[in-house]
Amino acid sequence: MKVMRNIRITLLLCFTLMYLTGMAFAQEKEVEVQYQVIRLLPDKIVPSVKTIKLGTVVIWVNEDCKPTEIQFTNPNGMVIACDGSKSFIADPERIISQMIPCAGVESLCLVQKGEFTYEVKRGSRKLKGTIRVE
Repeated sequence: MKVMRNIRITLLLCFTLMYLTGMAFAQEKEVEVQYQVIRLLPDKIVPSVKTIKLGTVVIWVNEDCKPTEIQFTNPNGMVIACDGSKSFIADPERIISQMIPCAGVESLCLVQKGEFTYEVKRGSRKLKGTIRVE
């Protein structure tokens, strides 16, 4: 009697886990994360203008061996989400990254439509880029 009850409980737990695991995989398949890479070269940004879909993760890769900073100087109410590195700092006048080391990356997800310009700063040098969110 006790053995049968334990078998039933075990089977119930197995089926429950299989069901929940299947639901988790089904939910993962429904959400497709989009990402775009922007390369920060010593003398230019590639691409300097990037059009993305709403909710896309933008990844900047610092291919220069000088510490680099990304600064959105006119965020126009820009909304940032899914900030993977948590190193972008936002205030009403600007959104700025911490220093990105040589071969380092920085990323964020833009969840508001619009055109956003930014500067890549390396010491006194500045390169300009634009992200258009559709």
